[in-house]
Amino acid sequence: VKARGTWAEVQLENILEQTLTKDQYECNVSPKGDSNRVEFAIKIPSRDDENKFIWLSIDSKFPQEDYLRILDAADRSDKESLEAASKAFEHTVKVQAQTIAKLYIDVPNTTDFAILFLATEGLYAEVLRMPGLCEELQNKYRIMVCGPTTITAFLNTIRMGFRTIALDKKAA
Repeated sequence: VKARGTWAEVQLENILEQTLTKDQYECNVSPKGDSNRVEFAIKIPSRDDENKFIWLSIDSKFPQEDYLRILDAADRSDKESLEAASKAFEHTVKVQAQTIAKLYIDVPNTTDFAILFLATEGLYAEVLRMPGLCEELQNKYRIMVCGPTTITAFLNTIRMGFRTIALDKKAA
């Protein structure tokens, strides 16, 4: 479990390094100024004060055990095991989202949402496949779920926002 978690963090760090500059994010940030540290946080600059920013927390997860049970039950066409594994996976994702929200969202020091990064497209697809799960995570916990492809697209959007802010400052 520890090795998979480390692999997920390294994967997320590589994506961040390839998409953003080093001064646009930080590792092991404490958004609330306490002992809880999120793996990565993006510095969202203020439009008004170039010395101020807020954090956008990103925490990587790799809940593989329940996911592997889902795949195994599907391969065996075991409906009861599939339903049980799906419920366990859904519960695990909800608990992770709730924990991220509790520990790493602290408006006005952070954005009013955080990102749960799932390290494989299969995990991400499983969350999307579950009816209403993504919407519940967004509405109830203020958590956006991303896989490797969607986090890259999201980070590219953020990067374009950074460029827009820089152009606005130069124009002013």
